Amino acid sequence: MAFKFSLATVLRYREELEKREERTLEQRREEVAVLEARLAEIRRLRDAILQHREAAMKRGTLGSDLHYTAQKKRDLDRMEQETREQLKLALSEFDKQMKAFLAARQKREILSELKSTQKDVYEEKQEKREQALVDELFGSRMQRDT
Repeated sequence: MAFKFSLATVLRYREELEKREERTLEQRREEVAVLEARLAEIRRLRDAILQHREAAMKRGTLGSDLHYTAQKKRDLDRMEQETREQLKLALSEFDKQMKAFLAARQKREILSELKSTQKDVYEEKQEKREQALVDELFGSRMQRDT
C-alpha cells in the first residue's frame, strides 16, 4: 500500500529541505570568505616582511636577522600554500552545496507550481458548481413564476 501525503504537507517538507540547504550553503560561503581573508592577511604579512628585509639590507643588518626574516617568509609561504589548498577544498564544497541547494529549490518550485495549478483547477470547478447552482435556482424561479 502506497503512502499518500497531501500536496501541502509535501510542499512544506520541500520548503524545509530548501531552507536547510540554503543555511548549509551560507555556512560554506562563510568558510570561503574566512579563508580568503586569511589568505589576504598572509600575503600582507609576507609583503611586510619582504619590505622590512629590503629596508634592513639597505641600511645593513646582521646575518641572523636575515635568517630570521627568511624563516618567517618560508613559514608564511607554507601557510599560504596550506590556506590555498583549504580554499580550493572549500570552494569545491561550496559548489557541491550550491548544486544541492538549486536542486532542492527546483523540486520545491515544481511542487509550488503543481499546487498552484491544482488550486486553479479547484477554483474553476468551484465556480462551475456555483454557476450551475445559480442557473438551477434561476430555472426553478422561472418555472415557479410561469
